[in-house]
Amino acid sequence: MDPKKKIVRNPVQDRSIARKENLIEAAYKLVKRNGYDETGIRDIVEEAGVSIGTFYSYYKDKNDIALEVIRKYSEEFYGNLAAETISSLPENADMPRIILEILTRMRKSALKNKKLHKEFAILSLADQTLSIAVKKIERERIGTEVFKLIQYFGKNRKLRSEPASLLIAQRAMDDIITYMVLQGFDIPDDKILEETAIMIGKYLEVS
Repeated sequence: MDPKKKIVRNPVQDRSIARKENLIEAAYKLVKRNGYDETGIRDIVEEAGVSIGTFYSYYKDKNDIALEVIRKYSEEFYGNLAAETISSLPENADMPRIILEILTRMRKSALKNKKLHKEFAILSLADQTLSIAVKKIERERIGTEVFKLIQYFGKNRKLRSEPASLLIAQRAMDDIITYMVLQGFDIPDDKILEETAIMIGKYLEVS
């Protein structure tokens, strides 16, 4: 039977879960190092130390595991954003300062994984399925992190918290960071981040 025709399954036993995690880790490592297009399914199974049949028992194709890799990168990119920002600033910090701290941490994470950040920026534009997945994963992660930030910094101030407003702020921050990391500005990065922080800070804080 063609392995691609098999029905994919979710592992429940510890051994199966470990195999699937190995595949995700292997795919993540290879895509970070070589890029998405240069990473094949055979490369992934060899890195993970499993058979190609094992791969197809969990995933339909390479795009299927790419969703897992995107989720893993999102966790790395956004995962500790709220906790690290909260630990760095007092509750009464002004909004531009808070946004600047977030932007600075986003830039640091993107630069650390510049190749991977570029890969997913391109994939999200080129592949409709992956684009939808990227947006969904971003919303999930940002929703979690933003909620923590609003809980901490929003106690004594009125902030826009409706989904549309938060999406606009998140999209503006992410697009600025992506453009900065992949193409760069003629103006120094620090100045761009400062001006972006002022703009978004004023937008989010309701007077």
